Amino acid sequence: MLTEFEVRRTICEIGKRLYAKGYVAAKHGNISYKYSDNEYFCTPSGVSKVFLTPDKIVKVDANGKKIDNCKYNPTSEVTLHIRMYQENPSIRALIHAQPPFSTAYAIKNVPINNCVLPENYVYLGIVPKGAYNKTTGEISDALKDCIKTKKGFLFEGTSVFSTGDTLENAFDNVDSLEFYSKMNFIGSHIPEAAGITEAVSDCSGEEALVKTVTEQIMRELGK
Repeated sequence: MLTEFEVRRTICEIGKRLYAKGYVAAKHGNISYKYSDNEYFCTPSGVSKVFLTPDKIVKVDANGKKIDNCKYNPTSEVTLHIRMYQENPSIRALIHAQPPFSTAYAIKNVPINNCVLPENYVYLGIVPKGAYNKTTGEISDALKDCIKTKKGFLFEGTSVFSTGDTLENAFDNVDSLEFYSKMNFIGSHIPEAAGITEAVSDCSGEEALVKTVTEQIMRELGK
């Protein structure tokens, strides 16, 4: 089991990775870790992930109240994180970020069902606006389903979440989520190459083959 300092240090490392990859900007996003049923560590409110240090990581109880002497306040979304942990006890780490491609799908409320990779089905779900009520702490059935079945999911209109049994795995999952979203976006913008096979079959010689295929691709891209 990780020591408290190891948890704090790892959260800082993950925060810096998120910032370096452009998955968070300024003071956006948050990270948390379930240490026990009544102990959670989370990133502070109002601090950029690139400037995190172990002393800035906040420890809270199951109600989201500080239980250490940290001078910083916990992220405003710590209650949502705790509710997610309660819905799926196998989760030990959560990341809330805004990687560009997957967040763009979330903003447009576009589920990635026409996926170019089968992994999308494993990683990507989408939950609607109003999936979490900050006043009551209640979460929607759609969000509950994503928490139990997906490693990452899109929050309609806002951002993305990833889960993991370790902080490192939660990072890997948001990284994978963004990778598959990017692949899906690129794939959806590449024109169909129908007709290339037929064109190739009519030519002879290696040089003629290359020339024919190149010309056909250029015509397709020019449409």
